[in-house]
Amino acid sequence: MHTMKRAIAVMALATPAVLGFVGIAEAQDKFKLGMAVGGNTCCEWMKAQGDVARAIAEQNGWDYVELSNNNDPATALKNAQIFVQEGVDAVIQFNGQPSSNPAISAVMKQANIPIVTYDIADPGMYFVGIDNLGAGIAGGEALGKIIKEKWNCEPDLVISSEGAGAGIVNEWRTGGMRTGVKNICPDIPAEKYVSFEGSGDAAVALQPARDLLAANPNAVKMAVVGINDGGVLGLINAAEQLGRADEVIGWGQDGAFITGDNVNPHLVGSVFYFLEGYAVYAVRDVIKPVADGNTPPLKADAGDPASKVQPCPVTAEQAKSVPDMPERVAQLLAAPAGTTAYDLFCPNKG
Repeated sequence: MHTMKRAIAVMALATPAVLGFVGIAEAQDKFKLGMAVGGNTCCEWMKAQGDVARAIAEQNGWDYVELSNNNDPATALKNAQIFVQEGVDAVIQFNGQPSSNPAISAVMKQANIPIVTYDIADPGMYFVGIDNLGAGIAGGEALGKIIKEKWNCEPDLVISSEGAGAGIVNEWRTGGMRTGVKNICPDIPAEKYVSFEGSGDAAVALQPARDLLAANPNAVKMAVVGINDGGVLGLINAAEQLGRADEVIGWGQDGAFITGDNVNPHLVGSVFYFLEGYAVYAVRDVIKPVADGNTPPLKADAGDPASKVQPCPVTAEQAKSVPDMPERVAQLLAAPAGTTAYDLFCPNKG
């Protein structure tokens, strides 16, 4: 039934004598997956999410339609409407501007198309993603141990690079990191915790980070947390520009900038999500059952997700053993179906 709507549309445009009953049957049986990638030029993993989804769709013999949300809520909503017009049977998306998610949910629901969302929950979408609070606390505790060893739990500042547009995700990740630091160093005074809006983007974060540093001219020992690696690097880059980075240390979330040849030495760790590999979870636990006619019950809550991605906190030293993203994608796609990037690459998995 999931492709009947396309078959009816085809039949309206062609008689059986022209198309043939076999052609109609094939149109009915071909599953079509839509993928809306995030489209923010900041992040290689957004494109990689589409590359992995496309490859898995091809492995399953499905049709595949990919659009870019261009990091824009209006574009994300327009893409949802295009997916309906294209007659897709299910959609996966990453939407870093989630203000349009309720409207996208409504469009998908009206068309009876199940939709998976990565990392940012919506009541109408299957949630596939990280335990944001758990990942935040894990990263904060790892950074807290460094603060304790390096500064005896006496930093001048603990700086949060916020991403308020992500809503509860920011509260869980960034707030969770502060909680993790406090778990290790409970006596850091409240006034030592300061925040700025970095929007999860190193370039966007640069100027507000400079403003925060200017407002705190005597701060030297500075620890930085944030919603992702990019947001943390915004503060680190600002401190480097101002000649104040000697004792800056940062711990990120998502692992996007902790591998490769150009890792900033002040980024002392991150929590890998292996974002490029999320389609493995989405297909295994939601999309494949839908394609097989066994649509699972909706699980839209990040606390009880359709599929939970395991976080992998690592130091910068541990991250040296992890391949960079293109190599991870290649190895992931060569692995047996259902194998996750966490299975393959986390250097300290339990």
